[in-house]
Amino acid sequence: MAAIDEVVRGRSLPQVLAILGDRDRHPRVLAGGTDLLLRYQNEPDENLTVVDVTGIDDLVHIVEEPEGVRIGAAVRLTDVIGSELIQERLPVLVEGAASVAGPQIRNLATLGGNVCNASPSADTIAPLLVLDTEAIIRSAAGRRQVPLAGFFTGPGQTVLDPGELVEALWVPWPQPRSVASYTKLSPRRAMDLAIVGVAVSLSRYDRILQARIGLAAVAPTPLRATIAEAHVEAAGTVDAGVASEAGRLAADATSPIDDVRASAGYRREMVERLVTRMLLAAFEDLEAAP
Repeated sequence: MAAIDEVVRGRSLPQVLAILGDRDRHPRVLAGGTDLLLRYQNEPDENLTVVDVTGIDDLVHIVEEPEGVRIGAAVRLTDVIGSELIQERLPVLVEGAASVAGPQIRNLATLGGNVCNASPSADTIAPLLVLDTEAIIRSAAGRRQVPLAGFFTGPGQTVLDPGELVEALWVPWPQPRSVASYTKLSPRRAMDLAIVGVAVSLSRYDRILQARIGLAAVAPTPLRATIAEAHVEAAGTVDAGVASEAGRLAADATSPIDDVRASAGYRREMVERLVTRMLLAAFEDLEAAP
């Protein structure tokens, strides 16, 4: 088990990036810290330097931009839920953030931490995927931007290289005619991990229908069901047949496991049913929108 040798309270982004670039200190980022000790139990026997980034001004703001919103990686889930801007423009993200654990955890947990923890069952990731979110990644060498759909490489693993951290998440504004929702299936209504998480988004612009389907807890990483999305977009509408086939295609994209929470077969079946049901409901809402 790794041991924490020192804890550094980050005061500026350059300071933090310099520490993260020092591999001899085995640096690890603390954002919310709700999974910190659990994660480090499984790391090699090293003396770690934990860098607390929650006080860095560049990371703790929600910034409205003309084409979207920039959410600092250290913005707490409570603040995401309470943001009038996010409530109005990105309600599906509020749904996901409000599904995470309970108030005590949400008061500490951060959006960037929930993403970088890379849990396959993370509640904020499926909504972020259907919103075409990009991760803004910083290091001492510069900045790069990665679509969130390509950010995860395995359970607890991401494309982040040593010395890098996620500075913010950039979410483009949805089309004016757009609807999205997130559904979490879990044994308990609160304080429990998802057995299956599904986010669905539909938007229409100039008669073109765009579909996004994000899935959680049904594969080694959160994922987009791109083949199912393409089926909906090619149809240009959502009726019972289109929704049912999209649900089947989404289930085919999964690779769930059997565990104490649910069987793989149950997870796959629930993906098919939830995607079917949510697409029909989303299309009805989309058609009713002004």
